[in-house]
Amino acid sequence: MNHTEIKKAVLRSQHCQRNWDLSKEIPQEDLELIVHAATQCPSKQNIAFYKVHLITNRDLIEEVHSKTAGFKNYDTGEFETNSQTLANLLIAFEVENYIDRHSSDTTFRNDEMYNLDTLGSMTEAQVANLKRDRFMAIGIAAGYVNLTSSMLGYNTGCCACFDPTTISKTIGADNPIELLMGVGFKNPEKNRRVHHKKDFV
Repeated sequence: MNHTEIKKAVLRSQHCQRNWDLSKEIPQEDLELIVHAATQCPSKQNIAFYKVHLITNRDLIEEVHSKTAGFKNYDTGEFETNSQTLANLLIAFEVENYIDRHSSDTTFRNDEMYNLDTLGSMTEAQVANLKRDRFMAIGIAAGYVNLTSSMLGYNTGCCACFDPTTISKTIGADNPIELLMGVGFKNPEKNRRVHHKKDFV
C-alpha cells in the first residue's frame, strides 16, 4: 500500500459501521491475519492480558447483539441496541486472569508492578496497575485489529454497552468480556450510522 491508501485506511478505521452486507463472508486468510494482529501486538512485558474470541455463528451474534441496548433514542424514548455487533465477524476481548495462570511465575512475582506478597495477594495499587495495563493492552489490540481490518477493506465498529458477565456467559467464556468489535462488509445502501435492523440512526 502507498501512503495515500494507508491514510484512507486510517480515516476509514475511525468510523463506526452500524449496518452490514451479510451476503458476503470473510475469507479464512483474512480471519487469520486479524487474529495475528490481535494477538501479536505489544503489551507490558509481553503479557497476555486478554483472550480473543472470533464469532461468525449468526445465531450467537444475534443473541449477543440483543444484549447491547446501551443508549437511549430520545426521539422514540427507547433504548437502542448497538448494531455494529451484527457484523460478519464479531470479536470479543475476554479478560485473562493472568494472576491465577502465572502465580508461580518468578518473573511475574518479582515484578515491582504486580509482585505478590507472602500471602499471595496484591495491594490495591498493584491491582490498579494490573487493570490499567490490561485496559491499555486491549485498547492497543483493538487498534491493531481496527487498522488491519481497514487496510484489508473492511469496516469496523466497537461496542462497550453491555454487561461484561452476561456477554461472557452468552458466548461461553470463562471471564468477563471487556470489548466487542464488529468487522465486516458495509451495506452500500445505507449511511454507516443507520441501525442495521432499522431505517434510522
